[in-house]
Amino acid sequence: MNKPPSWSSREESLLLLNAYLDNELDAASVLDIERRLANDPALRAEHDRLAQLRKTLAGHLQAERASDDFRKRIAAIADVPLAASTENNVIPLPPRVPRWNDWRQMAAAAVLAAAVSVGGMYGLLRPNPEANEIAGIVADHQRALLAAAPFDVASSDRHTVKPWFDSKLALSPQVIDLSGDGFPLAGGRVEIIDGKPVPVIVYHRRAHVISVVAIPRSDQRATSDPSLAATKDGYSVIRWHGRDFDYTVVSDLAENELNEFVARWRQAAVDR
Repeated sequence: MNKPPSWSSREESLLLLNAYLDNELDAASVLDIERRLANDPALRAEHDRLAQLRKTLAGHLQAERASDDFRKRIAAIADVPLAASTENNVIPLPPRVPRWNDWRQMAAAAVLAAAVSVGGMYGLLRPNPEANEIAGIVADHQRALLAAAPFDVASSDRHTVKPWFDSKLALSPQVIDLSGDGFPLAGGRVEIIDGKPVPVIVYHRRAHVISVVAIPRSDQRATSDPSLAATKDGYSVIRWHGRDFDYTVVSDLAENELNEFVARWRQAAVDR
């Protein structure tokens, strides 16, 4: 598949993705985009979003037959007999002499229709930064589970994990000890999200791993309620806005237990 030399790899991937969803690719290009989908969580999230959008649009954009009242009004404007207008469900219009400014009106209508269409589709198809970020966080959690250990520094002592973060990052979050609540601290690691290093605090609950991802957001106020609670690829995801950080918790832990963890973590963070 040819592309302008100025295009980035990301632009090429998005072009291939749309052609892939429309079944317009040859076999080699299909293999190429499927390889990219397997290796790029953000692209895979965009694929899922577009596929859902196509499904939603298909369910709502059904062909509708014009009402009798509407057809009567069109027939009256055309000044033709109603019987002729209803034959074969086609409304014939009599020929008329074009006026000098018709082409300007048609051009203006075409430009307006194009603007509305492009604006509407941009609103539907524009990338969703939060969804892409969540997809990347879940993919990082999955990779950590496949590694020899899901942390870079192993310690149940927050006085070890917190200084380790401080030595690696310009801004590090609180490290909460919840061992007394059945969620012992396991350590910490650093992930790269949107090209920036981000701290991840790791906890255990029996054989389950809990990743607490803290993305710095300077001068941000804390909120009382979670901003997102969802499931992605079989993992529960809870996000909330804390002071100077957006916190995202990912785990395959049962939903009620993960909610308990988040509640205890946030309460302990306020009490400190």
